[in-house]
Amino acid sequence: MLPTGTMLTNQKCVAVGRLLPLALLVVLAACTPPGPRALLDGERLLNEGKFNEAIAPLTEATVLLPRNAQTWNHLGLANHNAGRPNEALRAYHKALDVDVNLAPARFNLGCLLIDMKQPAPAATQFAAFTVLQPKRGDGWLKRARAEMLSQQFDAAEKSCKAALALNPKQPEVWNTLGIVQFYRNPVRHPESLIAFNSALQQQANYAPALFNAALLSHFYLPRKPVDQRPFALDKYKAFLAMNPAVENLDSIQRVVASLEAELSPKPPAPKLVPVPATNPPPAVVVAPKPEVLPPPLPKPPPEIVVVPKKPEPAPAKPVQVASVAKVEPPAIVPVKPPPLPVPTPEPPPKPATTQPAPTPAPPRIGDHVASGWTGPRYTYLTPDAPTPGTRADAQTHFAQGLSMQRNGKHSEALASYQRAIRADGAFFEAYHNLGIVAEQMGDLLKSTAAYETALALDPASASTRFNFALALQRGGFLRDAATELEKLLANTPDDASAHLALANLHSQNFKQPAKARAHYLRLLELRPQHAQATAIRFWLRENP
Repeated sequence: MLPTGTMLTNQKCVAVGRLLPLALLVVLAACTPPGPRALLDGERLLNEGKFNEAIAPLTEATVLLPRNAQTWNHLGLANHNAGRPNEALRAYHKALDVDVNLAPARFNLGCLLIDMKQPAPAATQFAAFTVLQPKRGDGWLKRARAEMLSQQFDAAEKSCKAALALNPKQPEVWNTLGIVQFYRNPVRHPESLIAFNSALQQQANYAPALFNAALLSHFYLPRKPVDQRPFALDKYKAFLAMNPAVENLDSIQRVVASLEAELSPKPPAPKLVPVPATNPPPAVVVAPKPEVLPPPLPKPPPEIVVVPKKPEPAPAKPVQVASVAKVEPPAIVPVKPPPLPVPTPEPPPKPATTQPAPTPAPPRIGDHVASGWTGPRYTYLTPDAPTPGTRADAQTHFAQGLSMQRNGKHSEALASYQRAIRADGAFFEAYHNLGIVAEQMGDLLKSTAAYETALALDPASASTRFNFALALQRGGFLRDAATELEKLLANTPDDASAHLALANLHSQNFKQPAKARAHYLRLLELRPQHAQATAIRFWLRENP
């Protein structure tokens, strides 16, 4: 039984015939006997795409020239394109009865059998065609697709590789190879993705490969060590942006909407400062920093159903007929993942109870990092370091606040931290945790003011500056968030989380891949086994 899901293909099954140039046909028709004249008239009508009108003169030609195999092939071609499959089948068989080695008739008969849902005998006809015409890549591709549809996956893979040996720049062949490998062995799903990516490397907007890459990454590849769903979402969106003519478009759109909600980023949890154990000034314990969203995966390479156009025969070139052959597994069904909390917008900032009067924003050392960014800017408060007070009383309030914060009682925690600050205006840890709680409550103004005061007390605190940058990023002050991350890295150049956050800003928001690349490379140097290492390497490959 084939896996659930539909791999798409826009490979068209077409018919061919040896047709003479139209001008030559007109000249010859005036001075030829009835049989050849009927044949030339029929070929002229085929050239003009008048398939129904071509049937009568070609039928006459077969009566007058019954041992001319090409005449029977043209009659089959006319009936084939006119939507008369049984008459076309008889004509093609008659052509091969007269000349068993007539390659166009083999090709056309194979296409007709595909249209008639008979892939196994079609594969036999295409195999004969490739024996007669081994240098024709389209023959190997048709053979591979017929073998795939008849579940002869080993043979289909060999045929795809024979086609690629003739021309490796064919996205249809790479896409078909990916589908074959997908059905042949579940263990080879990563190989399928490579084939689909190769198709997209040849043609970035090749819709079948976009959809197949998305489908494979979403449903069939493991999520560890790398979650491929962000890459799948990217490919789904690129596919839908092309307005594809597929029957199950509504289902695909529902799947994409579900996946988008599933991947909606949740705010990373800020770091907490532990309760101090003794009377001396408590030290901040730096917890692991939250991960920032990974960079979008590159645009790798698998097929799509495209509405076929009505073909016109041409000399020694295929004439398209009927509709696209599709792989037979069940149609895709929208996935119903377990319900996940959907992030809600943060409430608007509330006025802080007390805050220093705003002063002009000082020069920013990282302004160069986002020179093209036109979003809002943050007005720095630049407070002076507060005056110390009674630390013993402040520690009691701080301990109460930390307990409330850990139990999710944010309002009580915020009040306790504020009491600690009133008791000792230079209590760094109280400002640090006040910034975290205020941000969790949606009070961005109070949060950033607390972080700024904490940094006035300890400018070298990487933990506080990182949280301050995250708060600015959530508030939409992306350029200022980048500035704070640059300051952090100036003091602690080996901070992997800061490199990742800054790289993501350059890549996803500022559209500065060169700067993003430098930070992604540094992150991989520091943490080669990082959870997003594979995703980052994909991005680096696509952004050399």
